[in-house]
Amino acid sequence: MAKKKPDPKRKLITLSEGEKTYSMSRAVVQGDWCFVSGTVGYDYSNGELPESAAQQAMNTFANIQAALKAGGFELGHTIRVQYTLSDRAHINTVLPVINQHFANILPAATMVIADLVDDRMKVEIEVTAFKG
Repeated sequence: MAKKKPDPKRKLITLSEGEKTYSMSRAVVQGDWCFVSGTVGYDYSNGELPESAAQQAMNTFANIQAALKAGGFELGHTIRVQYTLSDRAHINTVLPVINQHFANILPAATMVIADLVDDRMKVEIEVTAFKG
């Protein structure tokens, strides 16, 4: 089967080489929409994943903001967010970080508790942004 070429009006955003492993883009911009894939708390400047759930959440928001900026968006354009935490015990640790970033934006939100790809990962966040 022939591979379909992406829509030329679509902008694909990549932040790390690891995204190729999973055949994904960090974010996809289509018109006034930006879809940011599930993003974790790696510090891409040194390739490290902090142990603390709070620091992972801070790094995750920084990575999301970098993806949004690359697509011409900002965090304030977020209309939907999904949080995935690896353990309920992380909720009270991560909540202040969430509030720091979204208290004035108030996107529609879902939070789930689930295993993540790497046992060291504690936080994954996915956002949808719209600027129409």
